[in-house]
Amino acid sequence: MRLFGQEKTYIFPVFVMGLFSVTILAGFIGTLLPSFNYLPVIGHTNLSLSVWFDFFSYPGIQTSILVTIFSGMTASFCVVTLAFLFISVSYENALWKFFEKILSPVLSIPHAAFAVGFGFLIAPSGWMVRLVSPVLTGFHTPPDWILLNDPLGISLTIALVIKEFPFLIMVAMGALGQLDIKKTLLVGRALGYKKEQIWLKVLIPRLYPHLRLSIFAIIAYSLSVVDMAILLGPNTPSSLSVLVLKWFNDPDVNFKLLASAGSLCLFFIVLVSIFIVYLIERIAHFFLGPWITNGKRSSFLALFKPFIAFMGICIILFTIISSVILVIWSLAWQWRFPDFLPTTWSLNFWAKGMVSSFDPVMTTVVTGVASAFIGLFLTIGCLEHEGNYRKNQTNQNQNSQDLIGLNQIRKKRTNNFIKNIHYFLYLPLLVPQITFMAGIQLLLVIMKMDGYWITLMGSHLLFVLPYMFIALSATYLSFDERVTDQAMLLRRSYARVMLSVKWPMLLKPILFSFAIGFSVSVAQYIPTMLVGAGRFSTITTEVVNIASGSDRRIMAVYALIQQCLPLIMFAAAIIIPKILYYNRKGMQV
Repeated sequence: MRLFGQEKTYIFPVFVMGLFSVTILAGFIGTLLPSFNYLPVIGHTNLSLSVWFDFFSYPGIQTSILVTIFSGMTASFCVVTLAFLFISVSYENALWKFFEKILSPVLSIPHAAFAVGFGFLIAPSGWMVRLVSPVLTGFHTPPDWILLNDPLGISLTIALVIKEFPFLIMVAMGALGQLDIKKTLLVGRALGYKKEQIWLKVLIPRLYPHLRLSIFAIIAYSLSVVDMAILLGPNTPSSLSVLVLKWFNDPDVNFKLLASAGSLCLFFIVLVSIFIVYLIERIAHFFLGPWITNGKRSSFLALFKPFIAFMGICIILFTIISSVILVIWSLAWQWRFPDFLPTTWSLNFWAKGMVSSFDPVMTTVVTGVASAFIGLFLTIGCLEHEGNYRKNQTNQNQNSQDLIGLNQIRKKRTNNFIKNIHYFLYLPLLVPQITFMAGIQLLLVIMKMDGYWITLMGSHLLFVLPYMFIALSATYLSFDERVTDQAMLLRRSYARVMLSVKWPMLLKPILFSFAIGFSVSVAQYIPTMLVGAGRFSTITTEVVNIASGSDRRIMAVYALIQQCLPLIMFAAAIIIPKILYYNRKGMQV
């Protein structure tokens, strides 16, 4: 008999559906109306297209749009292509196992902190140029090269590839558990196919549907990223997302109308880009069919196997070296070009940075912990409902259809509907942040609710919850429910079984999900800038603001502080199970 607690788990997905749909819809409407010259609070009450004419006639707007499309779509294409090729050539070898261990700390590095370190690495006076100067280049002063903030956004594109590639690999690792890979490889090899050919022809087409939403999320983020675009993207003109944020923060309130039009234009670009990718998917499905079934056993991919593995290693190395260069700059007192290391070291900037960053760090930690805790509560509730739904489906399939009454059929349809609302979790990832967050800001201003900590935390929750669900769902849903069924047969309540049996056994993935949620909250820039109304400063906003200065040492200190917060949380997720279950080795895995 199903217990009361299990019956009410539908409340969680229903709440998530309402929260995400209402919030995003309200934010979209709050952006749509000002773009058509309707914002009564500043005296604009006549609907017209004048705002759009002003937007498209703004100096340099065409270049901003082209740079946005080029950097976003190029980065997305490279990430998806490289990820599929990397999976095909490295699955379950030593490199793959290395990636499994290092992905969590790599993903925990916030985008802004990585962008600062990457900028220090590739700048004309950066570590890469210092490495070969003056021996190979003859440079005794930094060259006059536009390697950083280049007009085409190439440095931004490369940085996006380096940051988004590990994310797609992480999602793929969770999805691969749903495919019967070993049997497929055995059958394919028995038919004479090489491993890489089996992946390209059989496993990748089966894997792609599981990654489709994540790929769309990468496209949306790459086209609308703000913090990395400020640090690495072009300046004159900047990318569209940076330009829109500049308009929103302009002292002249009339620019908010222009910003609304720009954010809607960005949303349209993302929408069209996702639709084009979907069309390419359909076309590829049609034209690649003959290639998949042509029976050829040879694979060109084997020739590029070393290069693909090398690219994967380079991505991890660039991420690690970007962190190392931050440490060096934070300790440097005097470092002249082309010296490879500083000539004088000092801790003075750490002493100053720890004091000046105390308030932003506290705001970041409190907001991150609160949003991650609520996100974990909602994630587990949604996953419990989905687990119960799957169990009920299995039980009903074992019964005769003639025994299913009208009420059971209606309940089945209702449960099926509620199960599908998990797609609402991806809405904040598929819609550009600045599109609906700007509308939410305007609505909060009208309702006089902007600048409160609770609204700031709620805005972070919108982005924390999807990533926590992605991180935890595969492990949580694969839990052997026979364990909890046996506990309930001992006349234990549903809540007690969860607290004393299931959740302790899943403690490590739950803690890792919490750490991921916390790191996502730490990295949020747009929600803090818009919803916080300038009353809250987090370490991320401080990093981006300080990046406009010229002192690399202060920038490095703040970027490292931002980077250390998620790492501490991930370290706790590893250490806590080892302490609690020091005498139970199986519970530490």
